[in-house]
Amino acid sequence: MRLAAAAFVLLALVAQNPTAAQELTLALPHPLGAGETAFIEVQLGTLAKGRVVTVTTAAGQPLGTISPFGVRPGQNAGTYTLPVPAAAIRDGRLAIRLTISQPGGPRAPTAQEVRGVKLGIGGAKQ
Repeated sequence: MRLAAAAFVLLALVAQNPTAAQELTLALPHPLGAGETAFIEVQLGTLAKGRVVTVTTAAGQPLGTISPFGVRPGQNAGTYTLPVPAAAIRDGRLAIRLTISQPGGPRAPTAQEVRGVKLGIGGAKQ
């Protein structure tokens, strides 16, 4: 009986875990210059119908939500670009969290769902 109660408590704690996310720290290729902005590119593989990818900073600031539409089953969902506020970057690094929506609550993406994430710089160099 004790074992069953302990298992139930553990299951309840895991189900309520808000950190069920993939955490990454990305480095800028070089410091941001005048007129430059940072962005992340998220390369998606296959996603189940209706799933969305949410990207936030490690502190919880939303960076964007990717909701692929019209992707055929079994096909890669594509590459999506999200802008990054300069204030989210600390010492040339950006810490992010990625989650996948699903019934019952968000979870960390698999390697087949999120194939890669890159931090880049765009805009005019002066």
